[in-house]
Amino acid sequence: MRIYLAVEDMEPNHWIAWAINLPACFSSATTAVDAVAHAPQKITEYFSWLLTHNNLLPAINQPIEVEVVETFHSFASSDDPEYIVNAFFDDDRRPLEYWDVEIALRLLNWTHQDLLSVIQSVTQEKLTKAISGEVRGSITGILNHVAIAENWYFEQLSCGLERAKLPDDPLEKIAIVRANTQEQLVKLTGDEQITKNCDELWSARKIVRRTLWHERDHAQHIMQLLRSL
Repeated sequence: MRIYLAVEDMEPNHWIAWAINLPACFSSATTAVDAVAHAPQKITEYFSWLLTHNNLLPAINQPIEVEVVETFHSFASSDDPEYIVNAFFDDDRRPLEYWDVEIALRLLNWTHQDLLSVIQSVTQEKLTKAISGEVRGSITGILNHVAIAENWYFEQLSCGLERAKLPDDPLEKIAIVRANTQEQLVKLTGDEQITKNCDELWSARKIVRRTLWHERDHAQHIMQLLRSL
């Protein structure tokens, strides 16, 4: 099985190899070479992850081969030098079709289940405990970031929620933002608009790519942090 990859340096020392046409499947590493090298294993793990949520899906037993079809190098925005412009791949130009949205909604439900599963038995003390070296301070801070970032993605197409009206509680915020995500994705079926903010291009397909990655990535991040608490 050959899987095509689009690769970018999202941040310094943070490369992501995105598996095109496998939403929520990605490989991360400190270098592009390692992100690509780890991709076959991450793709295998991705298919196993799908089976944990739907055991009626067929098992994939074929060898995984990968091919890089596009590489994007991030750069500082000319509008705001502190803003790092991330990738807009050729594949991001394709409007979302009916089945793209159907699959995205299903995967968003699964990534959300995973996030809630990670924190369901965690005490409030652990959720709010300051974590040394954690940019967002605590697990609660990470959860708040997940909600704000997801809403910000949809703001790029003018369909995010008004931030001032979002609740303070991060889990409530995530739930409200996710409800809007589900509503807006249906409306964005067939939408061809491409917008620009601080030199970065956005489309409905890119928003799906980033939203699925972001929640899944931070669920794994939180799980790792909890092991150390």
